[in-house]
This record gives sequence, structure tokens and C-alpha cells, in this order.
Amino acid sequence: MNRAIKFIATFLSTSLIAVSLLAPSLASAFSGYGLGTQVNPFRISTCSQLQEINNNLSAYYDLVSNIDCTGNSFTSIGEDGPFTGTLNGQDHTIKNLNTDSYGLFDSAISATIENINISGGSITGASATVDLGSFVAESSNSTLTNLHSNMTLQLDSFGYVGGLVGFLDIGTTISQSSFTGSISGNNTDSYMGGLVGFMWDTGNIISDSFSTGTITPPAASSQIGGIIGASSGSAGSNGELLRDYSNMTIQTTGQTDVGGLEGSFVLGSVLDSFSASTFVGSGTNIGGAFGYGNSSPSTNNYFDAFIAGTTSCSGNGSTTCTAENISNADPTYFKDTNNSGPFSTWDFNTIWSVTSGYPTLKNLTGFNGLIGVPNNGEAAGDGTLDSYQGNIADIEDSNGIWTTVVIPSNTLCTFGNTQSFLPSSVAIDPGYSAQVSLADFDIYCPTPGTTVPVTIIYDKVYNVSSSALRFFDSTTSTYSTVSGAVFGTTTIGGIQKTTVTYSIADGGPFDSDGLSNGVIVDPVGIASTVVSSPDTGFAKSNSSNIITAYVTLPIAVLILVSSVILKRKNKF
Repeated sequence: MNRAIKFIATFLSTSLIAVSLLAPSLASAFSGYGLGTQVNPFRISTCSQLQEINNNLSAYYDLVSNIDCTGNSFTSIGEDGPFTGTLNGQDHTIKNLNTDSYGLFDSAISATIENINISGGSITGASATVDLGSFVAESSNSTLTNLHSNMTLQLDSFGYVGGLVGFLDIGTTISQSSFTGSISGNNTDSYMGGLVGFMWDTGNIISDSFSTGTITPPAASSQIGGIIGASSGSAGSNGELLRDYSNMTIQTTGQTDVGGLEGSFVLGSVLDSFSASTFVGSGTNIGGAFGYGNSSPSTNNYFDAFIAGTTSCSGNGSTTCTAENISNADPTYFKDTNNSGPFSTWDFNTIWSVTSGYPTLKNLTGFNGLIGVPNNGEAAGDGTLDSYQGNIADIEDSNGIWTTVVIPSNTLCTFGNTQSFLPSSVAIDPGYSAQVSLADFDIYCPTPGTTVPVTIIYDKVYNVSSSALRFFDSTTSTYSTVSGAVFGTTTIGGIQKTTVTYSIADGGPFDSDGLSNGVIVDPVGIASTVVSSPDTGFAKSNSSNIITAYVTLPIAVLILVSSVILKRKNKF
């Protein structure tokens, strides 16, 4: 492919983006909550909403739950123009993403894509597909951070296929990311890499990332690498691999230029990296780290010679690095350690973790979600993991007791933006003793003024014979009884639980911000009467004198009530 043409195309695309920013927006309305701004991004909770990014390619988006795309025929985002916005996955997973085009995104220019895991699914590039990657087919001047994929990728035409990105044009950074899936192709001219198919070495940096999985290239193809298929560019290019490793298994059936890190290492530099890649078969220019190498800087790089089946750093002998585990003398050289080989330059405090095998990235633990949610993660008892439903929030209090809050999915409202806080010592509920910590949550609805039915499921049974659902207004530090709340019981996972159902209106008396703005702030909890029946009129706050409350409440009750912690946990 003519690289000059690609540069011209990128320049024209970027120019068109700049012009479009000056023109009135014609983007279709987003079905969920948000304005698409940095302060108020569009909130994505379904696969169809993920597809809606195509309607506004320059906006800000957040994933607010895990997303299951099973059964959806997904079209790559940005096929009719590059994505120039921001997508923050907030450590959520996209499950079973399947497409026959380019990847999650076709093209990304000056974009930010971060904190996303793609679990399962496949991408099969059609005959017209040139670039293919789990996240982006072609990227320039973009920032890709904390992205992980275990997809199955297959490219059936000439082009570039990478575990994360097919083609890195200019100025893109990939950091703290990984690929653990499989890559294959059917065209003899395919370039394949565990993370990137082809890197045009002009300001691109791949750092603190790894690949492990399989690459099965077509027969007689060339330039196959555990991290990058091939890197090239013009004089003065400064693309870099920095603190990366590959543990790929690469099938070789006559291929040319096959390397544990790069298939063809022409320009740029590789620093502080290692390969534990395995080559199965035979070919030309097969090297432990580089297939074809030249005089570009290779500094402090290592490879497992026994696994690779060669002691040569590069297949053509032009690039040097250090061979370890020759004759299987030290098979754990790169395992269970933070000081062998290049590891003295790696950050094992905040970025990397030592494991019994090869290192892993600490940020991968963020995708595990909440630990200990009742009923194996299905606290709502509807047969689907709560983490895949933006209309369900699981909240754990300071004593390890869970509260699950559910709103109907057809409202298109979602939960989020929770935080921990402790009321001042005078914020005691006069006449009531709290039975549970307040479940503090925000509800985001696309239509301001929406009235939302709410069901709260407590993970145990409470005596509610003389109880009320109490709402706490954090602005005025006052309480009121939620009108119309109905208590009941349910059994989920063989455990009986207390429930309460009620409705709340955006901008109504039980919305702390008091605004009809699409955001409902609603901290509530069960409390029982302990002195006398207070005024429980609809929307009326108790205005009992705080001093009187301290005098009349028994000392033991004061100690109990004042110790209640309003704990919020951010599910998202």
C-alpha cells in the first residue's frame, strides 16, 4: 500500500474534522443520558447504545455497565468517518462482540479509547478489509490505554491485522494493554502482530503491554511478530517498543521474517523488552526477538532461546539482544520474578505484578468488578449478572451487608456516580433508629422529570412492622418518610430477603438536588420508630429540635444511631 496516499488521507480526514467542528451538529439524539461533553458524557449500558457512537463520532462516552453483544450484528464504528472523541470503558467488559468488518472502531484520529476489556467474539475481515484489530483497524494521533482483548481475528484479504490495532499510522500511544486471543489469515501478503499488524514509525509508542495467544499466518506470508508484524517509516522516525513482552505461539509454514517481538524491525527502537514466543514449523529469517532486523537501536532486550528454538536474536543476524534459557538451563528466567532480564527497569509497584508465570498488569484486576455480590453476582435474581445491567446497582455497607437497587430497564435510566460520605454527628434521624445503612445512589434518565419505580432488595430479613423507608436530604441534613413505600419479602438463591418498592420523581421531594434535570439523588434506608410517631406527611421533613432529640432519645439509641455510616460504593 502506498504510504504517501495514507498520509494524504489522514491529513484530509483531520482537516475535515476541523471543518466539521465549526459547523452545526447534525448528530442524532443519543437514547441514554448525557450531553456528550467531557463533563457530562453519554452513558452507554447496551450494545445498541455502543453502536450509537456512529451518530456522533466526536463526543465523549462512558460505559456504565458490562455489555453483552451476543446476537447483535455489530458494524465497526467510524466506517464513514474517523472517531475523534473519547470512549472510557471505566473498567467494564464488552462480551461477545462479533463483526465482519474491521473491529470495534474502523478508524480513530486524535481519539482517546481507554479502560475496556473485550471478552470473546470474533472479527472476520471481509474481502475489502485492509486493516483489522480488536479495538481499532487504523489509528493515528490517538491514545489507547488499558485495553485488553481475547478475541478471534481473521483477515481474508491483503492487509494488516493486530491483536489490538491493525495499522498504527502516526503519533499513537498504546500503554498497559494486552491481547490473549488468536490471529489468522488467508492471504499470502498479510502482516500479523500480537498487538499491532504494522507500525509506521513516526511518534508511535507501545509501552508496558503484552501479548499471549496464537498466530497462524497464511503459507508463504511474511513479517509476523509477537508484538508487531512489521515496523517501517521515513528517516528520523522514532517509534518505540518499551517494556513489552510476547508469549505468542506462532505457526510457521514457510513464512519470511518472523520474530518473537517484531517480524520486520526496520526503524524505531525496542527497549527493555523480552520474548518468550514459540515458533512451530520452519521458515526464513526467524529470530528469537526479530525476524529481519537492521541497525535500529535494540537496548536491554532478551528472549527465551529454548522456547524459540534458536539462539539468534534476529533471523538475518543484524540486530543483537540477550539469549536466556539456552538448552532449557533456566526455564523460569522470566517467571515469578521482578529482577531478571529487563525487569529492573519495569514498574512493579504501580503497573506490573509478579505472578507464578509471566508478569501481568495490575490494572487487569479492575475488570473483576465487585467481589462478594450475593447469589454469585445475580443479586437481583433475574438470571443475568447484575454487572451487565446498568439498571441494577449493588451496594455493600461497612458491615458487609449488601443492598441491591433495581429500576425497570425500559426507562433507559441507569445507576452511577456514587460516593462515600458520613453525615455530621448532629444529622440524627429524630424519633427513628436506623436498621440499615442508607443505600445512596444516583439515577440518570434521558428524559428530565421522569418518575422511576424503584425496588430495593436487602440481603437479609428485617422486622419492618413499625418501620418506614426514610429519605436523607444531604443538603439540609434532614429526614423524611418516603410516601407510598411498600415492604415485602422475596427469596433469591434460597435466601429470604426484605424488599421495599416505591416511586421517585426527578426534581421531586425525594430527589436531593431538587432539579428536574435527569439526575435523581436518592439516599434511603429502613428505620424503625423508637419514641413516638413523627409527622410522616408526604414530602415533609422532620423539623424536631436537634437538642430535644438528644435529650429525649435514650443514650444507647443515640450511640447506635450516630454510628450509622452512609456508605456508597461505586459500581461503575
